[in-house]
Amino acid sequence: MKKLTAFCLPLVVCFCWIALVSGGNDSALEAQMNTLKQECKELINGTRYEGSKITYFNVGASKQTKNIEVFMFLSNEYQFAISAKKCSVPVSVKVYDSSNDMKERTLIKEFKKVQGKSWKFSSNELNELYLKKKPNSERLKNIHLEYSISSGKESKEGIVLVYGNKS
Repeated sequence: MKKLTAFCLPLVVCFCWIALVSGGNDSALEAQMNTLKQECKELINGTRYEGSKITYFNVGASKQTKNIEVFMFLSNEYQFAISAKKCSVPVSVKVYDSSNDMKERTLIKEFKKVQGKSWKFSSNELNELYLKKKPNSERLKNIHLEYSISSGKESKEGIVLVYGNKS
């Protein structure tokens, strides 16, 4: 029994310390992101919800970039809604046809200074722009979003992406 207590007590203390050090703001931020996720779902009302991606980041002294990929398996139209309402620094979102490690990727669309805003766009819109830039290409089967986040006062923030397809 003493061995078990001697083993468990340091673990409990360690977990309590980690919870204390990580701060209480994370649960408040998560709640805000979940609210924004619901707002984004309402923006794409009329689609079959397929998924969401919440990207958290720490604003700080240097500029940063976050990349995510979204697959569009079905040939149906996809609707995307993004919320940067909880971003306090300038943010731009670029949509590409391939990942950032590809030399010849194509910028399809850019949304500038979107902090504090929510908006939506569609795969039909992206495909139309893409085919103008790369004629004779197939439809987009995935997109790569690049969030460019400016520097600013230290804080933890996030961007919400929700997507679905029209049946």
